Amino acid sequence: MSALGFLLLVLIVALPMGWLIAEFRGSRSLRIVLGILAMALTTFCVSALSTVLTRFDYNAWYGRATKDLIDASLDEIEDGHLDRVLQEWPSLNAQYQPTYENRASYRELAAEATARIRGDVTIAPGSPWDAPVFSRTTWVGHWENDTGYWIVINDLGRSFTIWRSGDPPTGMQAVSVSDDFRVLKFEEDRRWRHTLTLKNKYEASHEWFDLERQVVWQTEPMHKLRRATEEQKRVTQQDAPPHGAAPGR
Repeated sequence: MSALGFLLLVLIVALPMGWLIAEFRGSRSLRIVLGILAMALTTFCVSALSTVLTRFDYNAWYGRATKDLIDASLDEIEDGHLDRVLQEWPSLNAQYQPTYENRASYRELAAEATARIRGDVTIAPGSPWDAPVFSRTTWVGHWENDTGYWIVINDLGRSFTIWRSGDPPTGMQAVSVSDDFRVLKFEEDRRWRHTLTLKNKYEASHEWFDLERQVVWQTEPMHKLRRATEEQKRVTQQDAPPHGAAPGR
């Protein structure tokens, strides 16, 4: 126990006892002073106790709500329902706006997210819980097929800027994207219409449509390339040997 805590405990015991003894033996002024101090200390202690109990209660329900949310997410991922987890976490994040003034309904929001992740509650279309799995940033980057053909997508303005491999590289026109960001379409020289459809954030199918013949020319898988992180680079980094020295075995 700290010195402050010990002192507070002594005062809690000593002041009421002193007040009680003063009622029989002390002067009127002493009784008044001790009475005021004892009541003030009692009020302070009740307030402090209430704060501590409220904090314990908050910690308990916050911990339970968070544990349920984590357990539900892990269970559904293991059972193959990653789509629900990916949909509900962004929805929860968008609705949870904590401030110093309140708890932002965390327990209720966490409980609703948990129920939807588990599939106990249907996700109503258009509701705050119906957040899209994909976004504009999902498309931005370098996409490539197994033969080295690439498509680079940038988001520098109100519409995407898209180039495909070639000599020289060719820019795309008439770019459009679906409301759920799952399908991206663009045209090439009024001859081809390209349709990219996401399977997940790193895989998409690429359809070439011949606008003159009105037929699908081919469909191929595309993969989004990711840059190695600095940590990954450090793990595999090999320092060059000093000039003139033979490399180590």
